[in-house]
Amino acid sequence: MSHVIITGASRGIGLGLTRQYLHTNHNVIASHRPGSISDELACLNNEYSTLTLVPLDLACDHSISEFADTLNGKTISLLINNAGTTNHVEYGGWSRRDFLNSYTINAAGPALLIQALNDQLATGAKIIQLSSGLASLAENINPTGPFEEYAMSKAALNMLTRRLAVKLSEREIIVAAISPGWVQTDMGGNEAPTSVAEGAQAIASGIALLKEKHNGGFFDTQLNPILW
Repeated sequence: MSHVIITGASRGIGLGLTRQYLHTNHNVIASHRPGSISDELACLNNEYSTLTLVPLDLACDHSISEFADTLNGKTISLLINNAGTTNHVEYGGWSRRDFLNSYTINAAGPALLIQALNDQLATGAKIIQLSSGLASLAENINPTGPFEEYAMSKAALNMLTRRLAVKLSEREIIVAAISPGWVQTDMGGNEAPTSVAEGAQAIASGIALLKEKHNGGFFDTQLNPILW
């Protein structure tokens, strides 16, 4: 029996993806912050026997190790690294802690999680890094906005994607970074043109179409390449 892992599943796109994969009859392992499960995720847990909730703090090495130990023996066909953070600090108010916090959770955390789950990844599995258009150096989206620590951490996540794609290619594992676009999450706001449900469905549709030629790439939800 294979499983889909979705990190950061209590809200936003993570919650939307959890709903999406449960509705399409997948066995889902959803992570949440220790001691914090949203009402929406708790309701899904009561509704679906195919959902397993496991605490995970990507800023804590011990938590990552415990998460992997809990999943020992389960085969992973899809890992979606969705959990992330941002501080939205304006220039002039930056601190080292803000930058390191985003890097720790958005880049180092996924790297260490993948490493911890390495032996459970099935041949031909897919690893999806939920990135952002803000990570594109070429696009340089909204440079006047307060997104530096977030954008820099997601650019690091993109680099992880490129390097892991080579390391895991012998096992036919596809590693790709996908930007969900502007979605109505806490970060995106209500002005965003795409609802969480629409965004989750688009991401899942893109993931289903990923092939070997996409390995190591950076895409939108329709698998159009995004410039690095």
